[in-house]
Amino acid sequence: DLVRSRGLGDVYKRQIQRIYAENTNLTIFQESKVSSALVDKDAIYSAEGGGTVTSSNLVIGAVRPFAGRYGISKNPESFAYYGNRKYFTDKDRNAVLRLSKDGLTEISKYGMTDYFRDKLSTLDASPSDVGKAVGSWDMHTKQYVLSLQPSLGSYNTLSFDEDVNGFPSFFDYKPDQGISMKSDFYTMKDGVLYLHYKDNAIRSNFYGTQFLSLIHISEPTRPY
Repeated sequence: DLVRSRGLGDVYKRQIQRIYAENTNLTIFQESKVSSALVDKDAIYSAEGGGTVTSSNLVIGAVRPFAGRYGISKNPESFAYYGNRKYFTDKDRNAVLRLSKDGLTEISKYGMTDYFRDKLSTLDASPSDVGKAVGSWDMHTKQYVLSLQPSLGSYNTLSFDEDVNGFPSFFDYKPDQGISMKSDFYTMKDGVLYLHYKDNAIRSNFYGTQFLSLIHISEPTRPY
């Protein structure tokens, strides 16, 4: 009742998939909406749009949606964060997104619109046969790692790099989950924890399977 009274009464239309708590703020991810709310505080907004934060005995303050018709669909496992940046997928809109201080940004538009349209639209074979979009933050390379694992067909694991504003790397591993601790990056596979980037590791060997390493060099298209 409290959640419904504070502006989330549409949970039946856009079910809450994930809630992320950060200091005195909540970020609420629904299927087709992302919102923020103050915790144990409330904001009073003037006619000019200015806000004043006041103490309150409310558990959740007023809920304010971010601009843009995006949500996390039904893939809360795609969520990862680093600092004030949060990353996730919106399968229903074929998008990969970043939420930061400047709001929502569709990072899949950075040269990968067609790729993610094709991959995300085929993630689920049917409403009852669904795939996964496993997201994690790699502290070692400071990249958002996303593994698209459809219920049918082959998987694709790739990473987003803020420094190049794009997706420079593809990987052969298919993680069940990923996590960073200090400067180390770990993934979980079949109940076993694996450390990546070990000095003495066999290169391109993931979970006991050896793969090939390939480098593709691309040039910008030159106008004629």
